[in-house]
Amino acid sequence: MDRAREIVDGYAPLKVTLRQVMYRLVSEDVLPHTPPMYRRLSAQLAQARREGRFPDLIDTVREVHVPPAWPDADAFVAEMPTWFRLDRTAGQEQALYVAAEKDTLRQQLTGWLEFAGTPVLVRGFSSQSYTGVVRDRVAHEHREAHLAVVGDFDCSGEDIERDEGPL
Repeated sequence: MDRAREIVDGYAPLKVTLRQVMYRLVSEDVLPHTPPMYRRLSAQLAQARREGRFPDLIDTVREVHVPPAWPDADAFVAEMPTWFRLDRTAGQEQALYVAAEKDTLRQQLTGWLEFAGTPVLVRGFSSQSYTGVVRDRVAHEHREAHLAVVGDFDCSGEDIERDEGPL
């Protein structure tokens, strides 16, 4: 529990997932890499969070979907300028895309790379439809595209070569 807390605190102010904590503990030989150990860690950290003894973790699967709303038209108009942004990659000779193996990494990478306008994709076992969307986007770039793949401890990468194409 103490080492898990140190790991989570070490990422502050960013948050991490249970999976990231587990892989860090496995890589440090603190815990064995087994499904029962993952479930046990999950149960213990959940109990500790309920009791206020452990920091919150990211849950990338569940979220509350709330449409945007404003208290009045003036508040809406006041917020509009924060939405405006130019394509920071326009005019560059090459397009950079960053692919995250899991949605957790996508959330973190999106926050880290937003200032640069770098597109972040979710990899792993993506649907063929999603692959087509990415290929269409790259085809319309009219410039050479490069892909940086960021994975976690168990990244097999077996679909990367199959889906290689315009990137």
